[in-house]
Amino acid sequence: MEKEEKVTVLLLFMTLTSLMTAYLCFGSELTALGQETGKEVRQYTRESVEGEKVFLEAEVLSKRFTYTGGHLLLQIDCDSEVLSVFIPKTAGADALNLSIQEGDFISLTGTVEEYEGKREIKVDKKENIYLNNPRLSE
Repeated sequence: MEKEEKVTVLLLFMTLTSLMTAYLCFGSELTALGQETGKEVRQYTRESVEGEKVFLEAEVLSKRFTYTGGHLLLQIDCDSEVLSVFIPKTAGADALNLSIQEGDFISLTGTVEEYEGKREIKVDKKENIYLNNPRLSE
């Protein structure tokens, strides 16, 4: 082998090793996006039933804290359906309130629930919400 070929093979090997290491360290987090083991996550539809673990992408229409408890409530537009997203204080409501703004597009994984006769998605932990359009620091 020529010197250039050896260098190319070495660089290729180093690249593949780096990718494998990254996948082993972060791959399950990236592919699961908050999935719990043993519970299948489905794309949210209007036919999703209470208790079902779902994934969806939507625009944030509004946000506010609950009057008691310090929980965060988001109103989102999911395929022309306005849904509530309930984020308990223990699931990182304060941190998410700082990072999510009205007009942001988010991806989330949560459980379909009913509260006072209306459908909502409950998010168990802040890692289950991903901001699709991070703003640049101003």
